Parts: sequence; C-alpha cells; structure tokens
Amino acid sequence: MYLGDYIVIDAKTGPYTFSCSCVSTNTLFQAVVDEDKRNFFDNTEFSRAHPNACPFLRPTDDGRIVCTIHETSPAQCKMYRCVAVRIFSGEKQIGYITGMGALHSDDPSLRSLYESCVQQIPEGDQERDEWFARLFEKHGYRTE
Repeated sequence: MYLGDYIVIDAKTGPYTFSCSCVSTNTLFQAVVDEDKRNFFDNTEFSRAHPNACPFLRPTDDGRIVCTIHETSPAQCKMYRCVAVRIFSGEKQIGYITGMGALHSDDPSLRSLYESCVQQIPEGDQERDEWFARLFEKHGYRTE
C-alpha cells in the first residue's frame, strides 16, 4: 500500500481546494493547499512520475518532499508525521526519525547507535522525539 491508496481526491472545488476521502478510515475531508506551498503544488511532474504517492506531496526547490496540505491534512497524516527528528553530522543531514520512531539512514555509525538502544525507545510521541534528540546530541550529532 502507498499513501496515495489512502488519500483520494474526489473533486476539485476551487483553485486550491478539494473534496477528499480517507479510504482507510472511510472519512471525508476538505483539503486546502497551504498558501506557502502553492507554487510547489502547481508543479505536477512529481505526481505524474509517482502515481502511487499521496496526491498532495510535492518536491521543494531544495529537493525535500513536503505535504502541501499540512494545515488541513487528515488525522491519519497528522498522526504519522513523516519526519520527527532530523540528524546531522556537521552541516550534512545523515538520517532522520519518522513519527513512528523508525530510523532512515545509510550511515553505519548512526544505525549502530540506533540498534544499540532500540529497546529503550519511549512510547509517547513527544517523549520519544525528545529522547532521540538527546541521544544523538549526546553522541556528537546535531538534531532539528
């Protein structure tokens, strides 16, 4: 499954407004593209290249993939939180923790550190994010 399988645009109701469905929860919601992301949303190349992706994801000028309806996104998206903690070595981002607590990184040292303490990760979202930030900073990484 892909997030595009869960979020469906049922109708365009205005220039940047849409009537949508959350397939997994069988709920309807109104999506409004955030004003500061409308220039990204207007570029539809990403959606055409990735038809299984959420229809509201778009790349930014610096290559990040962002949600363009952050303010009006459905509850399941708000709970998921794509990136909770970004991890840097110097100025270079070498990994990130998703809102579910998973590490995404190819850096062997960072992966080893994560694996060594995976059993100690707190359950609560806020507590977990702060715990990760302290852990990585204690070992010389910078977090955001």
